[in-house]
Amino acid sequence: MESLQDKEQRKKGIRKFSRPQQCRVDLSRLELEKHIEEHINEAITKKWIKVYLQVNVRGLSGRVCGAEALARWSDPKYGLIYPGDFIPVLERINKIHLLDLYVFEEVCKRLQEKRVKREEVFPVSLNFSRLDFDSENLIEILDEIVNHYGVSKSNLHIEITESVVMHNEEYMKFMIRSLHDAGYQVWMDDFGSGYSSLNLLKDFEFDTFKIDMRFLSDMGKKSLIIISSILYMAKEIGIHTVAEGVETEEQYRFLKLAGCERMQGYYFGRPEPMENWLSSMVRKNGVETSEETYLYDKVGLVNIVSPTPFVLDRLDETPAIYGFETSLPMALLLEEEGEVRHLNFTKPYIQVLSALGYEKVSAFQDVLNSRKNALVVTIREAMDAAKDSLSIETMDFIYKGNYCQVQARRAAGKKDSTIFILRIDILSDAFSFRKLNDLDEALRPIYSVYDAVLYLDLKNHSFRSVYKTGKDRGLESDRLVEDILSYVQKNVYSEDIARCTDFLDPDKMWERLEKSEEGYLLSYFRVKGKKGKYVWKRFTLIRSCEEDKEQRVVFGIHTLNMEKLAQIKEETEVSLQGEEEGNSDEADFFK
Repeated sequence: MESLQDKEQRKKGIRKFSRPQQCRVDLSRLELEKHIEEHINEAITKKWIKVYLQVNVRGLSGRVCGAEALARWSDPKYGLIYPGDFIPVLERINKIHLLDLYVFEEVCKRLQEKRVKREEVFPVSLNFSRLDFDSENLIEILDEIVNHYGVSKSNLHIEITESVVMHNEEYMKFMIRSLHDAGYQVWMDDFGSGYSSLNLLKDFEFDTFKIDMRFLSDMGKKSLIIISSILYMAKEIGIHTVAEGVETEEQYRFLKLAGCERMQGYYFGRPEPMENWLSSMVRKNGVETSEETYLYDKVGLVNIVSPTPFVLDRLDETPAIYGFETSLPMALLLEEEGEVRHLNFTKPYIQVLSALGYEKVSAFQDVLNSRKNALVVTIREAMDAAKDSLSIETMDFIYKGNYCQVQARRAAGKKDSTIFILRIDILSDAFSFRKLNDLDEALRPIYSVYDAVLYLDLKNHSFRSVYKTGKDRGLESDRLVEDILSYVQKNVYSEDIARCTDFLDPDKMWERLEKSEEGYLLSYFRVKGKKGKYVWKRFTLIRSCEEDKEQRVVFGIHTLNMEKLAQIKEETEVSLQGEEEGNSDEADFFK
């Protein structure tokens, strides 16, 4: 199996020869270059140059989302001539535009044929040389071809390399803007292979960049970190990503988890003649619709590993959302011989300290070194524990009425100096905590109208009391069936025992609740009250969990107000006078 390096060399036209062969090789190369110079027009006219496509696959769906157009020269004399052989020659003699425009037109022609036949199409990216942009009317020529064949520019993406841009930066900024204005996407090819890639991302408006997968040739830790960081950065600045050169399932799985949007390489398929239109891959995986492309392109820029994952368009939002500084109260602290000093911190960290009563970080730092209050003691304990464990140490505490949490981790250490990563959160300020607190506050008065609220676990035949006004408030049992029968026999009025036993039957309870449209069951029974007299009580059963495998139920018992009940009865009887018998359900309860 040939290596990635061998494939790269073959792609570039590089071959290995022994020294005795070198002279013959040099002569053969000169002859080949001369042949290319003299026959480029004939090769185009007679279609010795073939257009091949290599598939792009969507990472999230596995569907075909595009392809890259590649040129192959099938010569009657020399056989297959590699791009690495003929492209440098054409650039040297300033005829590369003939090849690039030929490939562009062939792709447009093919897209038109598919459109006329109402067959599936997908976007194709095409490579353009630096010399192509020396022509001031390049965009006019492209538009003329596009208009002639009546194809959509959304299916044509212009790929340029770093060397193209670096040739004349200001002019290329103008050309990229002009291509965008004309309706074309502009992709940066071979990102990471040059020296100025990051500057280009800052200064130029690329829609997508293609990552050179030579980074992942060894799947080493450094390589994985670099690729992950590139993908993270791309999402943060709103640029789409394609990884080219994907050769193994391991690479594919890693890239998918890391958030790469599109992938290309031998793992998915080798380049094949454009006439095939990737038919086998299309049959196997299907082609993205325009709606799917729109959705996947939108979601492709969502960064779920970012500290601000809900920000969808970072470059259009306030700069306050950029980076880690916007969400996490983090700090770097240096401890030397027991004394602590802040090295760096985020704005949320300052806000947390302010909420805890420290308007300046320096004031908090002084208190940290004094070790005089409970807050400081907890934080220093977390740091000391992290120093020994080398893990993240988490401790909870209450300070000035706030529920707080501190997390510390040793980042580095040498002799008497240790650097810590510190995070302090005020949990009671968090939305989720406030929401739970509000819910708890709302439920407390609701509990108070019940005599008891019990939590039944039907699957494990157990229960525990959640709220109870009488004795045995902390009651728990794993004898659900026996305790229900015992309760009914001891407390329920004799004429209601059979009905109550059936209502509280654990074996039928979940099935009956599933059939209930309301999700709960109600019934009324006469039950012994505090003074031993029977009073009417309402029993309520509510599903606590939607999953059948859990089968947990909330059981509430509520004493009815008999005076109020008598009043309701009287009002009901009056309102029902003159009504048809079929509408007298409301009165049945009072019989």
